[in-house]
Amino acid sequence: MPTLLNEDVLRNVLQEPVQRLADEMLSKELSGRTWGIDEFRKACCGGKSPDWVSTFVFAPFKKEIDVKNGGWLLPSHGKGTKNIIFAKPACEWMEKNRQRIDWEAKL
Repeated sequence: MPTLLNEDVLRNVLQEPVQRLADEMLSKELSGRTWGIDEFRKACCGGKSPDWVSTFVFAPFKKEIDVKNGGWLLPSHGKGTKNIIFAKPACEWMEKNRQRIDWEAKL
């Protein structure tokens, strides 16, 4: 007689190894990659506008996310330059600090 597997038990047993594998794959995919603001806002900010990201993510956390302070943002310096965002640490920071961002804020 075949043994029936309890779906909840199976899900609980597999959840941790599958999550670990997904985290490793994402980490490898993002390691060494840089983004502009468009890639960052789409991947980490739910597609919010560049102005929204600058106002509610970059400005309030400027000191802690700046590369000079060990962060992940190399800010633009005027016309003709753009923000450089180090993808892996940016994603990690966003995950840890998402509660500190006012996601409902309006421009």
